[in-house]
Amino acid sequence: MSTTSLCMHGTAPPPCQIGRAKSLRLSALRHHGRSASNTSGMLRPTRRYAGPPHGTGNLAAPVLQLLERHGGIVSTRELRDIGVQPTSLELYRHYYSLQAVRQGWHCAPTVPQVSRLAWRFGGPLACISALALHAVRDGYGESADTSVAQPLHICVPSNRDLVPSPALLARRWGIELPLPPVIHWSTADYRSGDRRAVSRVVALRQADSCVSLRLST
Repeated sequence: MSTTSLCMHGTAPPPCQIGRAKSLRLSALRHHGRSASNTSGMLRPTRRYAGPPHGTGNLAAPVLQLLERHGGIVSTRELRDIGVQPTSLELYRHYYSLQAVRQGWHCAPTVPQVSRLAWRFGGPLACISALALHAVRDGYGESADTSVAQPLHICVPSNRDLVPSPALLARRWGIELPLPPVIHWSTADYRSGDRRAVSRVVALRQADSCVSLRLST
Protein backbone atom coordinates (compact mmCIF):
# COMPACT_ATOMS: atom_id res chain seq x y z
CA MET A 1 0.00 0.00 0.00
CA SER A 2 1.30 3.41 -0.95
CA THR A 3 1.87 6.38 1.31
CA THR A 4 -0.88 8.26 -0.53
CA SER A 5 -3.51 5.62 0.27
CA LEU A 6 -2.52 5.60 3.94
CA CYS A 7 -3.02 9.35 4.21
CA MET A 8 -6.40 9.17 2.52
CA HIS A 9 -7.69 6.56 5.00
CA GLY A 10 -6.36 8.55 8.03
CA THR A 11 -4.32 5.73 9.48
CA ALA A 12 -0.98 7.46 9.36
CA PRO A 13 -0.94 11.26 8.83
CA PRO A 14 2.24 12.77 7.54
CA PRO A 15 4.72 14.09 10.14
CA CYS A 16 4.20 17.65 8.92
CA GLN A 17 0.47 17.52 9.81
CA ILE A 18 1.20 16.01 13.24
CA GLY A 19 3.63 18.80 14.07
CA ARG A 20 1.19 21.44 12.85
CA ALA A 21 -1.63 20.03 15.03
CA LYS A 22 0.59 20.03 18.12
CA SER A 23 1.63 23.60 17.55
CA LEU A 24 -2.01 24.67 17.19
CA ARG A 25 -2.94 22.94 20.45
CA LEU A 26 -0.04 24.53 22.30
CA SER A 27 -0.93 27.94 20.90
CA ALA A 28 -4.54 27.53 22.04
CA LEU A 29 -3.43 26.53 25.53
CA ARG A 30 -1.07 29.50 25.83
CA HIS A 31 -3.81 31.86 24.64
CA HIS A 32 -6.26 30.41 27.15
CA GLY A 33 -3.77 30.79 29.97
CA ARG A 34 -3.09 34.41 29.09
CA SER A 35 -6.81 35.14 28.89
CA ALA A 36 -7.45 33.59 32.31
CA SER A 37 -4.57 35.46 33.91
CA ASN A 38 -5.64 38.73 32.30
CA THR A 39 -9.20 38.22 33.47
CA SER A 40 -8.13 37.56 37.04
CA GLY A 41 -5.78 40.53 36.89
CA MET A 42 -8.50 42.83 35.60
CA LEU A 43 -10.86 41.97 38.43
CA ARG A 44 -8.60 43.36 41.12
CA PRO A 45 -8.37 46.99 39.89
CA THR A 46 -12.12 47.17 39.33
CA ARG A 47 -12.87 46.31 42.99
CA ARG A 48 -12.42 49.87 44.21
CA TYR A 49 -13.46 51.20 47.61
CA ALA A 50 -16.89 52.74 47.18
CA GLY A 51 -17.02 54.46 50.56
CA PRO A 52 -18.89 53.45 53.70
CA PRO A 53 -22.20 51.60 53.35
CA HIS A 54 -25.27 53.74 52.78
CA GLY A 55 -26.79 55.06 55.98
CA THR A 56 -23.70 54.75 58.15
CA GLY A 57 -23.49 58.54 58.43
CA ASN A 58 -26.74 58.73 60.38
CA LEU A 59 -26.10 59.93 63.92
CA ALA A 60 -26.91 57.47 66.68
CA ALA A 61 -29.50 58.44 69.27
CA PRO A 62 -26.95 59.06 72.07
CA VAL A 63 -25.04 61.43 69.79
CA LEU A 64 -28.21 63.34 68.93
CA GLN A 65 -29.05 63.65 72.61
CA LEU A 66 -25.55 64.90 73.39
CA LEU A 67 -25.77 67.53 70.63
CA GLU A 68 -29.18 68.65 71.86
CA ARG A 69 -27.91 69.03 75.40
CA HIS A 70 -24.95 71.21 74.41
CA GLY A 71 -26.40 73.35 71.65
CA GLY A 72 -24.98 71.29 68.79
CA ILE A 73 -21.29 71.55 69.78
CA VAL A 74 -19.51 68.59 71.40
CA SER A 75 -15.95 67.51 72.06
CA THR A 76 -14.19 64.39 70.85
CA ARG A 77 -13.81 63.25 74.48
CA GLU A 78 -17.55 63.56 75.09
CA LEU A 79 -18.24 61.48 71.99
CA ARG A 80 -15.85 58.80 73.16
CA ASP A 81 -17.42 58.78 76.61
CA ILE A 82 -20.78 57.75 75.10
CA GLY A 83 -19.15 54.99 73.03
CA VAL A 84 -18.42 56.62 69.67
CA GLN A 85 -15.43 54.84 68.16
CA PRO A 86 -12.85 56.66 66.00
CA THR A 87 -14.10 54.84 62.89
CA SER A 88 -17.67 55.97 63.58
CA LEU A 89 -16.48 59.53 64.07
CA GLU A 90 -14.72 59.37 60.70
CA LEU A 91 -17.96 58.19 59.10
CA TYR A 92 -19.87 61.08 60.67
CA ARG A 93 -17.26 63.48 59.34
CA HIS A 94 -17.29 61.76 55.93
CA TYR A 95 -21.03 62.28 55.57
CA TYR A 96 -20.91 65.81 57.13
CA SER A 97 -23.18 64.66 59.93
CA LEU A 98 -20.58 66.28 62.17
CA GLN A 99 -18.25 69.10 61.16
CA ALA A 100 -15.03 70.37 62.68
CA VAL A 101 -15.52 73.57 64.63
CA ARG A 102 -12.28 73.68 66.61
CA GLN A 103 -9.43 71.30 67.36
CA GLY A 104 -10.99 68.44 69.27
CA TRP A 105 -14.51 69.84 68.82
CA HIS A 106 -17.33 69.05 66.41
CA CYS A 107 -20.70 70.58 65.63
CA ALA A 108 -23.94 69.72 63.91
CA PRO A 109 -24.44 71.19 60.41
CA THR A 110 -27.28 73.36 61.77
CA VAL A 111 -25.02 75.36 64.11
CA PRO A 112 -24.83 78.97 62.79
CA GLN A 113 -21.53 80.29 61.54
CA VAL A 114 -21.49 83.02 64.20
CA SER A 115 -21.67 80.41 66.96
CA ARG A 116 -18.88 78.42 65.30
CA LEU A 117 -16.73 81.53 65.10
CA ALA A 118 -17.44 82.38 68.73
CA TRP A 119 -16.49 78.87 69.84
CA ARG A 120 -13.27 79.09 67.84
CA PHE A 121 -12.45 82.23 69.80
CA GLY A 122 -13.06 80.31 73.00
CA GLY A 123 -16.71 80.37 74.11
CA PRO A 124 -20.38 80.97 73.36
CA LEU A 125 -21.93 84.17 72.12
CA ALA A 126 -22.54 86.75 74.83
CA CYS A 127 -24.22 90.11 75.41
CA ILE A 128 -25.93 91.59 72.33
CA SER A 129 -24.59 88.81 70.08
CA ALA A 130 -26.30 86.23 72.26
CA LEU A 131 -29.51 88.28 72.32
CA ALA A 132 -29.47 88.41 68.52
CA LEU A 133 -29.16 84.62 68.37
CA HIS A 134 -31.98 84.17 70.88
CA ALA A 135 -34.13 86.40 68.67
CA VAL A 136 -33.39 84.16 65.69
CA ARG A 137 -34.30 81.10 67.75
CA ASP A 138 -37.60 82.73 68.69
CA GLY A 139 -38.35 83.40 65.03
CA TYR A 140 -38.33 87.19 64.93
CA GLY A 141 -34.66 87.95 64.26
CA GLU A 142 -32.54 87.97 61.13
CA SER A 143 -30.52 84.98 60.05
CA ALA A 144 -27.60 84.23 62.33
CA ASP A 145 -25.41 83.46 59.32
CA THR A 146 -25.49 86.96 57.86
CA SER A 147 -22.19 88.81 57.69
CA VAL A 148 -21.21 90.35 61.01
CA ALA A 149 -20.81 94.11 60.70
CA GLN A 150 -19.95 94.54 64.39
CA PRO A 151 -17.50 92.59 66.56
CA LEU A 152 -18.93 89.51 68.21
CA HIS A 153 -19.41 89.49 71.98
CA ILE A 154 -18.06 86.23 73.37
CA CYS A 155 -18.04 84.75 76.86
CA VAL A 156 -14.79 83.07 77.94
CA PRO A 157 -14.02 81.32 81.26
CA SER A 158 -12.10 83.43 83.74
CA ASN A 159 -9.27 80.91 83.99
CA ARG A 160 -8.50 81.01 80.29
CA ASP A 161 -5.29 82.85 79.50
CA LEU A 162 -5.34 83.47 75.76
CA VAL A 163 -7.83 84.01 72.95
CA PRO A 164 -6.70 83.25 69.40
CA SER A 165 -6.21 86.20 67.11
CA PRO A 166 -8.57 86.84 64.17
CA ALA A 167 -5.65 86.36 61.75
CA LEU A 168 -4.87 82.93 63.21
CA LEU A 169 -8.48 81.77 62.90
CA ALA A 170 -8.74 83.05 59.34
CA ARG A 171 -5.57 81.23 58.33
CA ARG A 172 -6.34 77.99 60.17
CA TRP A 173 -9.96 77.63 59.07
CA GLY A 174 -9.89 79.36 55.69
CA ILE A 175 -12.50 81.94 56.64
CA GLU A 176 -12.80 85.66 56.07
CA LEU A 177 -10.79 87.70 58.54
CA PRO A 178 -13.15 88.35 61.48
CA LEU A 179 -13.25 91.49 63.56
CA PRO A 180 -11.59 91.31 66.98
CA PRO A 181 -14.23 90.11 69.47
CA VAL A 182 -15.41 91.74 72.67
CA ILE A 183 -14.57 89.30 75.46
CA HIS A 184 -16.73 88.86 78.57
CA TRP A 185 -14.65 86.99 81.16
CA SER A 186 -16.87 84.91 83.44
CA THR A 187 -16.91 81.19 84.15
CA ALA A 188 -20.43 81.32 85.60
CA ASP A 189 -21.80 83.19 82.57
CA TYR A 190 -19.93 80.80 80.29
CA ARG A 191 -21.91 77.89 81.77
CA SER A 192 -25.28 79.64 81.92
CA GLY A 193 -26.63 78.63 78.51
CA ASP A 194 -25.39 76.20 75.89
CA ARG A 195 -22.36 76.30 73.64
CA ARG A 196 -24.04 78.51 71.08
CA ALA A 197 -24.89 81.37 73.43
CA VAL A 198 -25.18 82.26 77.09
CA SER A 199 -28.67 82.29 78.58
CA ARG A 200 -31.04 85.13 77.76
CA VAL A 201 -31.02 86.41 81.36
CA VAL A 202 -27.23 86.54 81.42
CA ALA A 203 -27.10 88.18 77.99
CA LEU A 204 -29.48 90.94 79.15
CA ARG A 205 -27.37 91.57 82.25
CA GLN A 206 -24.21 91.67 80.20
CA ALA A 207 -25.77 94.14 77.77
CA ASP A 208 -26.79 96.43 80.66
CA SER A 209 -23.25 96.55 82.01
CA CYS A 210 -21.17 96.20 78.83
CA VAL A 211 -18.46 98.85 78.76
CA SER A 212 -17.96 98.57 75.00
CA LEU A 213 -21.63 99.35 74.38
CA ARG A 214 -21.46 102.48 76.51
CA LEU A 215 -18.33 103.60 74.70
CA SER A 216 -19.93 103.10 71.29
CA THR A 217 -22.98 105.25 72.10
